[in-house]
Amino acid sequence: MPRLRNASACNRAVEAAVEWLRPLFGKDDEWTATSHPLLTYHKVPYLMLVRGRQEECRRALLWIKANLMTREGDFLGAPREEGREPMAAHTREKCWVAIAAHLSGRYDVSFPAARFQAGQQGGSTGGVYNVDAAGRREDTADVRATAIAGALFIVTGDLFRARLAARFLARAIQMQSEQARFFLHMDEFGRTASHFPRDQTATRVISTSSRGPQLSYLATPVVFLTRLCLATGETEWLETAMDYYAFMQQFRDEAVLGEDSAALAWAAATLYGVTRRRVYYDAAERVVDSWIERQRSDGSWRKSKDAAAAIALTAQTAMCLSESLREAQ
Repeated sequence: MPRLRNASACNRAVEAAVEWLRPLFGKDDEWTATSHPLLTYHKVPYLMLVRGRQEECRRALLWIKANLMTREGDFLGAPREEGREPMAAHTREKCWVAIAAHLSGRYDVSFPAARFQAGQQGGSTGGVYNVDAAGRREDTADVRATAIAGALFIVTGDLFRARLAARFLARAIQMQSEQARFFLHMDEFGRTASHFPRDQTATRVISTSSRGPQLSYLATPVVFLTRLCLATGETEWLETAMDYYAFMQQFRDEAVLGEDSAALAWAAATLYGVTRRRVYYDAAERVVDSWIERQRSDGSWRKSKDAAAAIALTAQTAMCLSESLREAQ
């Protein structure tokens, strides 16, 4: 099985999505029209880069650096406005931009961003903390933020910090005491954060009974840990990646084929690329098929009339499908 059987259809879907996104470039007013441009566009530079659209990647990174990057290497969620507090951005958004910057040779963006994220990594646990626009850390670190920061450390050559992030992820899954729920955060002492306000449930815990969990919280660690194994030759990280994937196998079809499942295809394809196990191949192919079927005729994916949400979902889905194709070779 040299590649996914639906590879040709998948490639056409990704290209249609890229073409749908391309008109956004060169229109600064559209980039700033959303209330949170980094949330909307953070995966666009990486997608354009891996699909061979270097000019669009370059334009995106130039805009982000000029409008959202700080002197410290942090990124804001939106351009500063006089009389208003700066808008914070999530670690995952910042790291996707920095990874694309590094792979495209924009080291003036990637290395400051990597240094900033290194400063947010807890020395005792290895978890990477989100910070607000004023530089205040959250009380806990989560597995997805830590995994994507770990991926940034790999591409910038900091395997020491990448291993610290991986140890955080290994401890996080070892600390899970319930088969049906995965608590996503740990505190600075390496304790699972199982108590939180009800309105934070979606970002604090994933339940196998949920119809719409954010599977990227568990899929991102799979991709990062597998890549760390390839970078270091240390098989313990591959074993941990498979443990994360095994937890995702418990979810119902509504979740496995749901709104955040494209990341699951990438995770499965990544594991298949290393292990050549049929179970991962079949899972990747099934999820990819479900997303191809849901693509709109204009090349986008959307779940509402919200234009910014459609851009974010289309970039996310196209990126995951494109990486699934590459990983499953």
